[in-house]
Amino acid sequence: MLDAPKGLKYWIETDTGSRIDESAPEWAKKEFEEYQKELEIKADKNGNIINR
Repeated sequence: MLDAPKGLKYWIETDTGSRIDESAPEWAKKEFEEYQKELEIKADKNGNIINR
């Protein structure tokens, strides 16, 4: 399980997903990108979820 991001207060929820506030500090922007990559679902060519 992932820990809650420290920069969560800079996240903006939209109809199409989350994004980071443009005025967020650089560390929060980097954290956001890394967190989004962790949440990405990966599947093989048959559509089976791949364990990380």
